[in-house]
Amino acid sequence: MTVGPTESGWHVALRTDAGPREANEDSVLSMRLGNGAHVIALADGMGGLEMGDVASRTALEALKSAMIRGGTLHDAVQAANTAVFERAAGRKMGSTLVVAHAVGHRVTVANVGDSRAYRCTPLGIRRISIDHTHAEEARISGAAGDIEAVAGRWANALTRSLGGRPEIEVDLFGPFEVDDGESILLCSDGVHGVLSDSRIEAWSQTLDDPETAVQELVRLALGAGSEDNTSAVLLHRPSTTLGLQPAALRRRVPNWNPKTLMERSPVPRRKKHWGRVLSTLAALAGLAVAAAAWLLMR
Repeated sequence: MTVGPTESGWHVALRTDAGPREANEDSVLSMRLGNGAHVIALADGMGGLEMGDVASRTALEALKSAMIRGGTLHDAVQAANTAVFERAAGRKMGSTLVVAHAVGHRVTVANVGDSRAYRCTPLGIRRISIDHTHAEEARISGAAGDIEAVAGRWANALTRSLGGRPEIEVDLFGPFEVDDGESILLCSDGVHGVLSDSRIEAWSQTLDDPETAVQELVRLALGAGSEDNTSAVLLHRPSTTLGLQPAALRRRVPNWNPKTLMERSPVPRRKKHWGRVLSTLAALAGLAVAAAAWLLMR
């Protein structure tokens, strides 16, 4: 489905396909807020068949409601987490979530899990989000020198997802300027799990028609042997002039590091009530002294 062009100049295209799976646990969203901002999102549910489908849809419904009420992107993702957590009610059910919020040319991305966000430019792509998997976190931290430290079945296991706990840590990227001729791509691991970044980059150079491009990306993933649901959402700003944009030319050197755009939003830690702790320790010390004195007087 395509939404656009819009009054703010964005074109949106989205597609989700069950692929070889019996059910589709992916859900996608595109919406325009009352202030003219755009929100696109993708959720990949977990829990098996209907449970995964329920998880992803629940996440996007809660996200949508929170954004309509004027909540921040961070708070909207927290609302999505709460909704999935409460819907799960102790059952094994969860979802990834990646969201892009565009206000004018400025975009902010939020991520939980391993569904990805890419920035597509005339000069190539840059991955914005960081996967919350054992392999990715080991690679970033340099654990044991390589992702081989967590090789095997646990390498791609999620370290963070919606619904597992009452509050979740959200990664925020941006806001950053997106120029004409550039796009934000969201995709599930059914796409990036079988298509390398170089293959996605080659695809990104043919974005004249967003709807056709998104259909082609899903087709490429399925053709490459994806055994998962495959989904993609594209937020595209058409180029208004011929050739490369000056801003894109300035990015000819690949020095854009998404980590520099990330703002961690950890779950608030409970404050330690030191006064109460000290009072307890003083009381215990007093009891110990009294007990010692009693023993000496015997």
